[in-house]
Amino acid sequence: MSRVAKKTAARKSLTDVIRIRGARQNNLKGIDLDLPLGKLNVITGPSGSGKSSLAFDTIYAEGQRRYVETFSPYTRQFFERMDKPKVDSIEGIPPAIAIEQVNNMRSTRSTVGTITEINDYLKMLFPRLAEATCPSCHRPVRPESPESILNELLNAHAGKQALILFPVAVPKDAVTADFAAFLQAQGFLRVWLYGNVIRLDEADALKGRKLPAQVMVVQDRVVLEAKQRARVSEALEAALRYGKGKVAASIEDETLHFSTDWSCADCGITLPAPTPGLFSFNSPIGACPTCRGFGRTLGLDMGKAIPNESLSINQGLVRPFQGSTYGESQLDLEKAARKRGVDIHKAFEDYSAEDRKWLIEGTRDDPEDAYNRGEWYGVRGFFKWQESRSYKMHVRVFLSRYRAYTECGDCGGGRLKKEAYNFRIGTHTIADLSRLPVDELHPLVQSWPIKASDHVATMLRGEIASRISYMDRAGLGYLNLDRQTRTLSGGELQRVNLTTCL
Repeated sequence: MSRVAKKTAARKSLTDVIRIRGARQNNLKGIDLDLPLGKLNVITGPSGSGKSSLAFDTIYAEGQRRYVETFSPYTRQFFERMDKPKVDSIEGIPPAIAIEQVNNMRSTRSTVGTITEINDYLKMLFPRLAEATCPSCHRPVRPESPESILNELLNAHAGKQALILFPVAVPKDAVTADFAAFLQAQGFLRVWLYGNVIRLDEADALKGRKLPAQVMVVQDRVVLEAKQRARVSEALEAALRYGKGKVAASIEDETLHFSTDWSCADCGITLPAPTPGLFSFNSPIGACPTCRGFGRTLGLDMGKAIPNESLSINQGLVRPFQGSTYGESQLDLEKAARKRGVDIHKAFEDYSAEDRKWLIEGTRDDPEDAYNRGEWYGVRGFFKWQESRSYKMHVRVFLSRYRAYTECGDCGGGRLKKEAYNFRIGTHTIADLSRLPVDELHPLVQSWPIKASDHVATMLRGEIASRISYMDRAGLGYLNLDRQTRTLSGGELQRVNLTTCL
């Protein structure tokens, strides 16, 4: 066979099939297959095996996406945006149409956890079982009572002498002498400052000393023993009253801090009370303020702005800078790179982490300030400037080429406020539990320790466990509670709905 004939045969073989490599959409696990064109192809298998993910979310989505991209940017804005499927490559795919089994769930807020009501039970159980940790020092945070503080001091430090202290905030620009006089007028004569007890009624007691942001006032000096229980209790209650829920005990070389609210007594960071609303992304109390509980945000996709990292700056690394419209930004980048000593002939993938960040983020947080100073404003700064001009139609069309839904940077896709992640059952936040496959979540829920007297928590755990157990027995053990309902196949959705009904 001649060389021309071989090339023709090879080209024909490529165009006779849809060649799919590494399909990983939803349930698919790196599928490779060739589908003949012009033939009737049947994709069959048990419910949830990935038929719809292959046919609709991969083949149809890619065919439709490529077809829509042949139109002008103005025309494309009227078409439904199709997300690029998770696949290594698809070759030989023609334009596609699809008739799909009806799944009326279109809201991105509807998940497996919400329609099975498991999320509702979880958000009520979590405040009962979760333990809080300080986001700064990672120490346990729990509200104390005067009785619990008293018992801890008497049990752990019996026989020792202690100073019962409470904090008083020092006003900004306060005069030391005036502040000392204020405390004396309130009846307090001693403060704990820089590791020493200082009497305020002594002449020049605080002279030459700089006051910190808050001063620990001595409420009483007590001995931690059973016969002094009434006095210690009285001192703690008074200190908590004056300290607005915060108290400290200085024992030998150690200072113990306590708080009656959800505050870290060491760092002063206050956590919100663990209410059901805090653990619900459908509640304004718990929803991430950035993505509003959706878990994703529409913004700049740097992969579209810099699609090929093997290119250098002078080879057209930044796609939007190519052409006459925004060619000035290309010149600005080259000028700034030379000034910084960055090689414009070097591939972007070979840049240091510092230079990569400089190119993308610029030299200053305010891109307009950087531009006015003749400094590099960054690729991201360029798009921020474009956002300020989005009242123009052609700018909105331009921006749409480089936008995509990406995981929310603030909540990590968990949909909740950062404060909710300070509460855990064991090592898991509620977002962690929502990401676990059902077959892994079931034994974990069963292992949660619950007091026999807590009948409400026992009931809530039972409801969660029974629903998860049914989903597992119905062959849905691979799903997680965070899976969007609109991505389920018809069979999967029917079985998920049965979980609620039964």
